[in-house]
Amino acid sequence: MTETRKHKPLFIGVILALLTLLQGCATLDKDECMLADWRLIGYQDGVAGKSAAVVGEYREDCAKHAVVPDLDAYRAGRVEGLQQYCKAGNGYRLGNAGRDFAGVCPTAVEGDFRDAYNTGRQLYLARSAVNKTHARISNRKQTLSNLKDNRVRKLADLIADGLKADQRVMILHDLNELQQELHSVEDEIVDLELDLEDQQARLDQLSYNSNY
Repeated sequence: MTETRKHKPLFIGVILALLTLLQGCATLDKDECMLADWRLIGYQDGVAGKSAAVVGEYREDCAKHAVVPDLDAYRAGRVEGLQQYCKAGNGYRLGNAGRDFAGVCPTAVEGDFRDAYNTGRQLYLARSAVNKTHARISNRKQTLSNLKDNRVRKLADLIADGLKADQRVMILHDLNELQQELHSVEDEIVDLELDLEDQQARLDQLSYNSNY
């Protein structure tokens, strides 16, 4: 047997495990069950922070093809993978990306992982607040622009020839309401911009104090 042939099943197992991970699901077909490298699959699941319960889905899938997963190899691989997933730096990245807290880390390292995750999560929430306020300001400014355009049209209508007195009264009434709404939106924009200053200051402070 050549060296290439010796490693061919392992290579196929690696490819199948990576494809399973990229698909984001635990489903295995017949070929994947037959050729699976269970230690590698466990490692990939550990790196992805998947629950140990996912192996139960593998067992169900492979039972249809009379294949029994190597649970010892899977668990050993998953433990190795979790060593990568549960690093504090990864916890920070997950929190900063707004990802959920998986709760799969061993007790010995969970504290550091959780602290880092929470630090990242605070940044994510602060950044989200800034982005949300930016969007609200943009929306209100567009509303303000539309109101001003409407006011211009109403003023043009007001001086149009041939208007009856009651029609002018109605337009003046509309202009008065428009003006009140304009003032309200302008005040809201001022308040939002003040909120944005505070939110941006908090985001900057959190970013400055971050150790990651």
